[in-house]
Amino acid sequence: MGKILSWTLAVALLGAAMLAAASPAKAQVESGKQIYEDKCTLCHGSDGKGNGPAASSFSPPPVDFTTPGFWKGDVDKKIADSIENGKGAMPALDLSSKQIREVIDYMKHTFK
Repeated sequence: MGKILSWTLAVALLGAAMLAAASPAKAQVESGKQIYEDKCTLCHGSDGKGNGPAASSFSPPPVDFTTPGFWKGDVDKKIADSIENGKGAMPALDLSSKQIREVIDYMKHTFK
């Protein structure tokens, strides 16, 4: 009986550790939020719907991050490529790899 209890506890702790490692830290999401607000909100909007104050001047309009279709495929790569290289009327942004990861984590946490 002691072995079963020990194994159950070990599996539960391992699962909790894996979940903690997989989810971004609150500070990282907050940092991503600040970057998003500074760099992305003007066009994509604070709600991620592509309806920021400057959105009406673009054709096609900025991407809506709240649609299920946006989240298909390798989204991390899609977002990182857009930030690093620009896309359409969107210019490339000068962000570090860490900052890009933070923006991606914020977007997943907020808009997905």
